[in-house]
Amino acid sequence: METYAHSFFTWVLAKHGIRAGRTAGISGAVGAALPDVPAFVAAAYYFDEFDSMPREQLLDSMYFTGPFGATGSALHSIVPVGGLLALYWVLRLGRFDGNRILLWFLLGWVGHTVVDFLTHVDDLRPLFWPLSDWRWASPVSYYNPRYYGREFMLVSHASMLVVMAVLLRRRLRERRERK
Repeated sequence: METYAHSFFTWVLAKHGIRAGRTAGISGAVGAALPDVPAFVAAAYYFDEFDSMPREQLLDSMYFTGPFGATGSALHSIVPVGGLLALYWVLRLGRFDGNRILLWFLLGWVGHTVVDFLTHVDDLRPLFWPLSDWRWASPVSYYNPRYYGREFMLVSHASMLVVMAVLLRRRLRERRERK
């Protein structure tokens, strides 16, 4: 799934679904974007190579073998975020996390990891890295048309539009009721 979609759906869930509040929604959206930050940094790092390097080699360098590959794998792994969520519960950090900022940051991060696990076919990251290099190829890709990428993209973006329309309608109704 695209980074913005991860962030959008996490924000909607936190702020409007569970009604955890604005700061929880923003924190969840930031956490949902975190695993893709190394890819953005790698894109800037390899910017001068975009025209000279073969596409497959460039993508492999950006996501896997280059200087940001291990960080990207770590952030797409369930191991670090799962460990942090376990610590959150064991240490009862919720007592100090009044607006649930840390919790929603971690939930956004883990949500991104799970959704990517379910929507990546040929650009896989190991789910349990660094403990294991095991990879699973999903039957559905978020972008590859050979694996329902067009359909996934259509459903994903249509869902975002529907949610935005519902939220806009709700906001306009609330404004009318206040007048």
